Amino acid sequence: MRRRYLPESIRDIWEEIEEYIEMTNAGEILRRYFVMNAFDGALTVLGFVMGAHVSGLKDANIVLTASVSMSFAMGVSGFVGAFITEKAEREKKKHELEEAMLTNLDGTTVDRAAKFVTFLAALVDALAPAIAALVCISPFVLVIYNLIIFDFAFTLSTAITLGLLFLMGIYLGRVAKSNELIYGIYMLVAGLITSIIISLVGRW
Repeated sequence: MRRRYLPESIRDIWEEIEEYIEMTNAGEILRRYFVMNAFDGALTVLGFVMGAHVSGLKDANIVLTASVSMSFAMGVSGFVGAFITEKAEREKKKHELEEAMLTNLDGTTVDRAAKFVTFLAALVDALAPAIAALVCISPFVLVIYNLIIFDFAFTLSTAITLGLLFLMGIYLGRVAKSNELIYGIYMLVAGLITSIIISLVGRW
């Protein structure tokens, strides 16, 4: 959304957020957190869905309940881990800057930016795997309402997960200003290898 279409108050807040991110050089970190954790969330659900299929589980309620629980756990774990890690790193950098400038930076724009980015990084770390996981298991919701059968939901869920992995690879290729297709294939292969390994283990 272009900022000129936003109400003035929201536009001011948005500009302040952009300033904080630029000041702390957090754009790269946030992008990395999002992709890495979305990848984790998608692969985790793919592994569970494949395991359920190989074991003969046909209960969509169990798949949904377990997957939502896993996505929630990943979200909480991601938030706490990222918050503590980023807080430590940001405080370290702030103390180093204080020593260099011989001044206390508490309450300054630098301090506010560090605190905001710490929270934002933790939020991204939490939401990325949870959102990816929920998107990947969404077909099983249709099973609950008798709109599709379980086997088709499994196929659709697998296709969505692999497609999501491929799109993340495309995005990374664009960020790297490299061959987007190659990056997409890298991520897709990772998903396929995971599926094959789980299928083989389940058959043993």
